[in-house]
Formats: sequence, C-alpha cells, structure tokens
Amino acid sequence: MTTQLYQGDCLEMMKDIPDGSVDMVLTDPPYMINTKSTGAGKLNPWADYCNASFWYAEWMRQAKRILKNTGCLWSFFNWRSFVTFQKAACDIGWPMESVLVWDKCWIGPGGAKGLRPSYELVALWAMPDFKIENRGLYDIQRFKWSSKKPHGHPAEKPVDLMKWIIEQSTRPGDTICDLFMGSGTTGEACMLTGRSFIGMELDQGYFETAQKRIEDAKRAVNK
Repeated sequence: MTTQLYQGDCLEMMKDIPDGSVDMVLTDPPYMINTKSTGAGKLNPWADYCNASFWYAEWMRQAKRILKNTGCLWSFFNWRSFVTFQKAACDIGWPMESVLVWDKCWIGPGGAKGLRPSYELVALWAMPDFKIENRGLYDIQRFKWSSKKPHGHPAEKPVDLMKWIIEQSTRPGDTICDLFMGSGTTGEACMLTGRSFIGMELDQGYFETAQKRIEDAKRAVNK
C-alpha cells in the first residue's frame, strides 16, 4: 500500500503517470458553473457550461488514458453540472455507464422558490473490461451527512461513501487516483481499505490537510 501526493495542477502532473497504470480514478472536481453574473442576476449560462466542458473533457481524457482496461472513473457532480459532464463525455466519446444518487439523509439550505437539496450525483465511466462484481447493487445509496465538514473543506464527502465506491469497484492492493483530492477523503478511504493512492491538489492549504490526514490513517492501519 503506497501513497504518492502531489501539490499542483493535475493536468500537468498527470502527464507523468504511465498509460494504463491505474485501477480507478475517484474524484470530486470543481463544478465550474454559475461563474458569470450581472447585478440583475445570471446571464444565459449556456456558454459557461460549454466552456467548462472543454476543461472537464481534458482531465477526463487524461483519466481514461491512465486507466487499465479493467478500470473505471467515478466523479461527483450535481444536477446543475449534469449537462457539462454530458457534453464533455460526448466530446471524448466516453459515455456515462451509470449515475449513482447519493442520498445524504439530510436536507441542505435552499431558496424560497425551490426544493431543498438532499442528494448529490456520482457518475461512472467504465473501461472495456471493467465490471461490478455485485450485480445486486442499486443506484441510490444512503450515507448520512450534514452541514458540518470534519476537515474544513466545503465540498467534503463522507469517508464511508468513498469506501463503499472503492470496495464495489476495486480490489485490495489496487491503485486509485484522485485528481482533486481536497482534504484527502479518498486517500483516507484508500488507506482504510488497503488500496494504494495517488492524490493531487492545487490548493496548498488543503494539500497539507490531506497529507496529514492520509498519513494519520496509514499509521492507524499499520499499528
């Protein structure tokens, strides 16, 4: 069980990862939506979605390159970014295989007009020889969450959810890569499930948080 942690732009650092050397990419990228506004509110967002899809397509293309033929990509997103992911997937000719609905068992804040959010989505892209061994899994999974983020990252995910995805898609000893590791949840989940981990993070502060968190998890497992 090894760890390789890199601070910087994942598109640059991925160039050093050999083709077909990773068993799974599990990541939670920035959604890059609703970034252009006026004082009166949002302008037509279609150009924003299309522009963002070019960047999505590039890191997805690189993720596909480094995956083994038996590997897969799982990526978090939400209903607002669905169209961006769909366009990126079409642009690189790699369609989504499934979409997992993560039920948080908790409702987040919402405006007066809409429903309050209680779920997020995780898309699966499969390489040619990938398969999920447990054919009884369904596409809604419940992992309780709340507004309190234990490690301070605003988009932090529960470790149990990451462990579940990892255990359904890989085997102990496999190598998992997170291109946007944030506070290190995927890395901790890898340590707890006996997988090797490659993590990349642009923000120096979150990188240091992830580094310590993953090392702590690794020491705890090795006691």
